[in-house]
Amino acid sequence: MYKIRARYTKTDMMKFISHLDLVRLMQRALRRAGVSMVFSQGFNPHPKLSFATALSVGVSSEGEYMDVEIKDFIEIEIFKEKINHALPDGIKIIQCKYIDPKAAALMATIDYSSYLVRLRLENPIQENAIKANLEHFTSLEEIRIHKKTNKRNNEKEKEINIRTYIHSVEIFSLTEEELILKMVLATGSRGNVKPDAVVQSLVEIEGIAIDYQQIRIHRLELYSVTDGKMVSPLGDNS
Repeated sequence: MYKIRARYTKTDMMKFISHLDLVRLMQRALRRAGVSMVFSQGFNPHPKLSFATALSVGVSSEGEYMDVEIKDFIEIEIFKEKINHALPDGIKIIQCKYIDPKAAALMATIDYSSYLVRLRLENPIQENAIKANLEHFTSLEEIRIHKKTNKRNNEKEKEINIRTYIHSVEIFSLTEEELILKMVLATGSRGNVKPDAVVQSLVEIEGIAIDYQQIRIHRLELYSVTDGKMVSPLGDNS
């Protein structure tokens, strides 16, 4: 048995499909490509295919990851070419490699995600003013939001402090009409915050006027923290 870890994109119209539909799409592509997948045991066998973290519908990405277990060895470039030929536009494998079959599950290793968040400004704002806003925002000890949970059809709302989940927020680019922020945020089982929740808190606290209908979010990369450094699931340093 072998295990391949692949990095893929989710862009264009594909950003609007759900995670469940993505899983089905990948399974079909692997079958069409003739990959000899390993299946689980039991009454309802399914391919041993796992993903890092689910991406919100409407969010594009160039840094999504999956692991697939296969029976027979295949050259990495051939694997990539075959799968990409079977995938629709907007989903594309851009990098992959063999990993230890006993490696920890992707979902259990992810600590952070990096994003570009595009905001349409209702009024022009100077760069030094935005920098001051961000410095104040990230200096806060608490940034509280209300989060709804739904367990066993019992919807509840609780207040949480998301400040500990925000690693960094900085200016990526700025024009009179548009501000693009680069964010590094906690992701995974140890903690998680979505970029739109950070944006909402930022504009409310700092009084920045934006068009909420024009927010666009793009994920750049996923990271685990190893020896104090952020490392991608394929071992690249940030």
